[in-house]
Amino acid sequence: MVTTLDKNIEKNLNLIYSNMALNDNFITRNIKLKGNISCSILYINGLVNQQYIENSILYPLLFKIDEELLVDNNLPRYLAEKYIPSYSIKITKDVISITNSLKRGKCVILVDNSDNCLICNTTGGTHRAVTESNVERHVRGDKESFVENLEMNIAIIQQKLRNSHFKIEKFILGKESENDVVLMYIDNLIDPNILGNIKNKLNSINAKYLPDTGYITQYIEGHKFSFFPQTKTTEKPDKAISDMLQGKAVVMVNGSPQVIVLPAVFIEFFQAFEDYSNRLFIGNVIRILRVISSFIVIFLGPMYLVLLEYNAELIPISLIKIIINSRLGIPLNPFLELIFMEFFIELLREGGLRLPTPIGQTLSIIGGIILGDAATKSGIVSPTTLVVVALSVIASFLIPNYEMSLSIRFLRFPMLILAKLFGFFGIIIGAFFILVHLTSIDSFGIPYFTPIAPLRITGFKDLFIKMPINSFNKMTNLFKFPNNKEH
Repeated sequence: MVTTLDKNIEKNLNLIYSNMALNDNFITRNIKLKGNISCSILYINGLVNQQYIENSILYPLLFKIDEELLVDNNLPRYLAEKYIPSYSIKITKDVISITNSLKRGKCVILVDNSDNCLICNTTGGTHRAVTESNVERHVRGDKESFVENLEMNIAIIQQKLRNSHFKIEKFILGKESENDVVLMYIDNLIDPNILGNIKNKLNSINAKYLPDTGYITQYIEGHKFSFFPQTKTTEKPDKAISDMLQGKAVVMVNGSPQVIVLPAVFIEFFQAFEDYSNRLFIGNVIRILRVISSFIVIFLGPMYLVLLEYNAELIPISLIKIIINSRLGIPLNPFLELIFMEFFIELLREGGLRLPTPIGQTLSIIGGIILGDAATKSGIVSPTTLVVVALSVIASFLIPNYEMSLSIRFLRFPMLILAKLFGFFGIIIGAFFILVHLTSIDSFGIPYFTPIAPLRITGFKDLFIKMPINSFNKMTNLFKFPNNKEH
């Protein structure tokens, strides 16, 4: 297969056409330069800035050339240097590079009797403006969020991170879709082993289509059947920059407003960017509340079930009387009550996500109120069970990371089953297996439960309680391979 240009413009056009999908929006503009030299301008309409092509490429070539051009292999370079005021021009003869550039909104200029062509950056089209994220909202700090345009997302990062060690590497992934994927990191902070691991995982992806970061995450995570996410996603540039300064890498995908941050350890999913903007005491109280809320989500329902079915003697007399009175006439046992309510709460949440934002919020709130009221009045569910489920739902809202919130929410169901089968012993078994799993997995070579297991004293400065910010050591210490760690 021919992969380089010829000196005959017709052969070159046919070669490019054979490697492109010739749809109606593929434009070939044939013109004559002074000296009767044939020239062709190629681009895909809708991906380019049409006005820029007309003003900065077509107009100079047609009306600004005031000399008889000579047939020469270096004529494209001469035109680029003297007549085309494009801010970014590349000279190449590689057909693959030409077709890839056309697909990405660039313009190609072919000149007869030359095996070189010009690639001008004319990227245009429409994209969403930079706005505040609907998913990650900050009370304090930057309000900007990423958009679906890769070049704009890179520019947002470069505008805020003026570091001479900041590196950007581009990949083309997806055999059919050829998605642009970018890996960003700070080369003097990231561990070379982690960086090599990430690159190998990206290069090993063998997929037809990668439209979103979620697809890439599923390909590169090491423990695919784990409940817990081993990468973070964010729409906030300030979060991505903060993580890179801790020795992590960021992966961007063209067409996705979310970026992947990796590696990620368990405790990070309970830390919010605002923690570092708040005063020390306030930030620590909120962080402790998040950790407590995760225990409430996982263990409150199972504990309630165990106390009712196995160890009712542990409940104070005054409280047990209230619970017994509330359960009179209830046809379902506590286990079925909890499963029933948890199931319908998840239905409401999922339904609320799929509807437009105002309607979805209304459905979640009003639907929950109506469902709870109807369930208690009809005698299907006791009021105490409803309170337990409501507390678990409210506690789940405190977990700042959506993916970790999902994981912890769904851990309730196996824990309820274990509590039903084995009582308190079942809860202990479940907690033991969760702990063993957390300490046995890793994220790109970094132990997932660090700095607790293995023990890293330096990491305790920013664990469940945050120390004064001026006492922090370099957080990159946590994201080194074991033989590179500083204790």
